[in-house]
Amino acid sequence: MNPILSSFSRLHGFAGLSRSFSSWLVSGSAARLPQAEGCEVCPLPPWQHLQVRTRKRGTEYQPKNIKRKRTHGWIKRLSTQGGIEVILRRMLKGRKSLCH
Repeated sequence: MNPILSSFSRLHGFAGLSRSFSSWLVSGSAARLPQAEGCEVCPLPPWQHLQVRTRKRGTEYQPKNIKRKRTHGWIKRLSTQGGIEVILRRMLKGRKSLCH
C-alpha cells in the first residue's frame, strides 16, 4: 500500500475512504484511450468538491455622507452648467427631491 494512503487511513481511520481514494489514483494513472477533443471527462478528487473560502466580498461600498453631499448636493449642482441642467430636468419631471 502507498505510504501516503496508509498514513491517511491511519489518521482518519476510514478504510472506505482510502479504498475510494486509491481507486481514484489507479483510475487516474491508467492509460487513457484517445478520444475526441472536448469529450474527456475529468474525475475530480474528493477535496475538489469542498467550498474554498478566500475573503469576504461585497464590502467595497462604504457610504460617506460628506462625499454624497459634495458630489450630488445643491451647491455642487448649481456650481456647474451640467448640474443646473440636472436640477431643471428633475423639476420638469416633477421630482420631490431635486438633489441631496
